[in-house]
Amino acid sequence: MANPLSFGQVMNPEEELNAISFEDACGYYAAIIDGFQVDMLQCISFINRMLGAGASTLPPQARALLAQAVRAAVSLSPFDTDILRLAAGLGLAPGAETVVKVLDATHAAPEVFEKARQTNIKYHSEEIQEMCREVLKRHPMAVRFADMLLTVAHHRSEQPDDVLEGFRCPKVLEPLWSRRLFNHHASMGDVERAWPLWKRARSVAADDPISLSQAAEMFHRRGDTGEALAHYARAVKLDPLQRPYARRMEALRTPFQPDHTLVRAKKVCILLYTWNKADMLGDTLQSLAGCDIGPASIKVLLNGCKDHSRAVAEKARALFADRDYEIIDLHVNIGAPAARNWLLGLPSVQACDYAAFLDDDVYLQPDWLAHMLTVAESDPKIGNVGCKVVFPGEFPMLQYLYRHMSIATSEGVRVSPGAPSQQYDFGLYGVIKETSVVMGCQHLLRVATLKDAPSFDIRYSPSQVDDTDHDLQLCLAGWKVMYCGTVTCVHRQTSGVSVRSVLSMSSLGNITGNDVKFHFKWLDRWEEMRRLPGAAPGFWKG
Repeated sequence: MANPLSFGQVMNPEEELNAISFEDACGYYAAIIDGFQVDMLQCISFINRMLGAGASTLPPQARALLAQAVRAAVSLSPFDTDILRLAAGLGLAPGAETVVKVLDATHAAPEVFEKARQTNIKYHSEEIQEMCREVLKRHPMAVRFADMLLTVAHHRSEQPDDVLEGFRCPKVLEPLWSRRLFNHHASMGDVERAWPLWKRARSVAADDPISLSQAAEMFHRRGDTGEALAHYARAVKLDPLQRPYARRMEALRTPFQPDHTLVRAKKVCILLYTWNKADMLGDTLQSLAGCDIGPASIKVLLNGCKDHSRAVAEKARALFADRDYEIIDLHVNIGAPAARNWLLGLPSVQACDYAAFLDDDVYLQPDWLAHMLTVAESDPKIGNVGCKVVFPGEFPMLQYLYRHMSIATSEGVRVSPGAPSQQYDFGLYGVIKETSVVMGCQHLLRVATLKDAPSFDIRYSPSQVDDTDHDLQLCLAGWKVMYCGTVTCVHRQTSGVSVRSVLSMSSLGNITGNDVKFHFKWLDRWEEMRRLPGAAPGFWKG
């Protein structure tokens, strides 16, 4: 290994890739593009790892992965001169030299550009925006500043900045800029604004799998499934390594049909636990009341709450007057894993077929239970079913889809990110697939699995990682974990690590500590973890 895995600290993909063998690094990236449409961070991290190994001496599969990563990076960042020069040098981007010449000729204020590029967009997007605006006012043909300003808008789920109305794109780059604008809107699922741009963008989008996938979902939302399938077929042909395209194409060809009778045929108990989030709890219970949950019982555990959560839970009793609705009021906060175990240990819950866990800060899809039960009932070995989790907003950003083992060696075990960075829910992940880990904020657990995975591990108290750990318990015991992308959960996340979370040092310390606990708990079983669904090492074929 080039560098040791540093458990106890957050590592980015490049650090992880540099800490594992060449073969495992290839498997790591292959698993990412099997599960997700790749993001820029993963692209660049893998490119750097392969270049460090010597691009001219790579074995065939590694060369194919590198080519895929470089082409994807060009698509995701079509005005980045470093990426374009690399792609041109590898013979992977015809015409890139011309684009670079124009970008260099129109570039302005290079010191300001470098400062903006080095500024953390998560915390200082307004500062970056203002730098770009000022330069574009003085230099209206500064393409790279226009591109960066669009990146800021995408990060903030906003429409393009008004300053871009005065942007004068060089004529030779107009098709690329049209595609860039199309991608901005289509990637957020903004079909209304993307559609008028498609006519101008499609000439350069026809050879870009990422644009084609966005166009496919745009056509699907407009009711033209035939065109959606045609665009996905083209994307699969151009980039067969990115499996989400083929998976989504199959889902569109044979749409999932939930069995709504199951919500009354199966005995389900819906479980919530909460700590001092009274108003959010009230919103969650109101959302649950609007769902078709049949005769399911509901249990709300107040985990040492000191606010008005008890009053909120009591008021919600009227929403569920026709069913068993129980409030469990603990006088101390016992943490998330212990709260889950308390609820699962209740005799009335153990008498059920399924237990559905909901966080106290979610908005629910009205027919979620029918979808999840249909997936669970499709195979008696399915132990847990999760869903697509997004942030709130007009154009919801992906928060969590599913996870696999990204590293499983004698020196360390890690799980992959739960979703690609900075991607919106434009439709690509509306599929059903087996995985290793799903999000704990809304999932359906088969009660029969408790004989093999009886509890959530309390070493992860007060919260974080316990749901990941439990899913792995299930997988290693022979149960299946399924992702049901036909259900969307809007999660008003106030804990955990995500692109939109701002953590205190104490919260970060808790999460980091739990990562260390996870590593040492599972390290002895690393060989078994290499064989779990989607595990990165399984993708390397030499």
